[in-house]
Amino acid sequence: MTKYKVCLDAGHYGKYNRSPANKEYYESDMTWKLHLLLKKELEALGVEVITTRTNQATDLALTSRGKKSKGCHLFLSLHSNAVGSNADEKTDYPLVVVPVSGKGDELGKALSKCIAKTMQTKQEGKYKSRKGINGDWYGVMCGAASVGTVGLLVEHSFHTNTRSTNWLLNDSNLAKLAKAEAGVIFDWLKENFKLEEDKAPASIYRVQIGAYAKKSGANTMVFRLNDLGYKTAIVKSGSLYKVQVGAYRSKASAEATVKKLAKQGIKGIIVV
Repeated sequence: MTKYKVCLDAGHYGKYNRSPANKEYYESDMTWKLHLLLKKELEALGVEVITTRTNQATDLALTSRGKKSKGCHLFLSLHSNAVGSNADEKTDYPLVVVPVSGKGDELGKALSKCIAKTMQTKQEGKYKSRKGINGDWYGVMCGAASVGTVGLLVEHSFHTNTRSTNWLLNDSNLAKLAKAEAGVIFDWLKENFKLEEDKAPASIYRVQIGAYAKKSGANTMVFRLNDLGYKTAIVKSGSLYKVQVGAYRSKASAEATVKKLAKQGIKGIIVV
């Protein structure tokens, strides 16, 4: 895998979960907008992003949404929360539900803090796992876990709270939220997953014989080594010409060559 890959899920479809605090707000509208903004911000950071649905009107089974994340590093299902069916002005905090496996705890903690700070909620952000009969309680998270993806469900405070509902209705606020969340997610990806191109190349061990002021001296040693069956190269370092033998991925192989050369009256040292 040459890129970090994330699957985003907009919670609910159509016109779903209308706010009792502000009738203009639907959870499905907010999460659809937010997941597209978050997609854009993550892609700007070089992350490959897929979504569980291509349009807001389409419904898809919960576990199927989670399974869409197969091959991804992370699955996020975006939501806003509610306290009953009436407005509740006391409850105002983000909640991130993390998998029971514990693999998403750090990200859950960081995201909950980030969202609380960005939205300026009344209470601090929280994160917790919720266990079901066969693993995670939420179907989308079970689906993600079944294909080996770390899956989180993110509640962006409560749409039963007037202040938070009005905040989430503002598109510029959603853009700010997406940018903040993308930064947290990207940092977590870098910390927890190593891409192939980020991995340090395997060390190459070479055996060096001498450092000559004149190239003719290095050439003389090369002729001698070639006669003994060694593959050689001359490397210029500053004003010196250094003769090197072999290119070994194993230090033990390089050490074996040093011992063999010593028996032939040639002193070598290992360089990386």
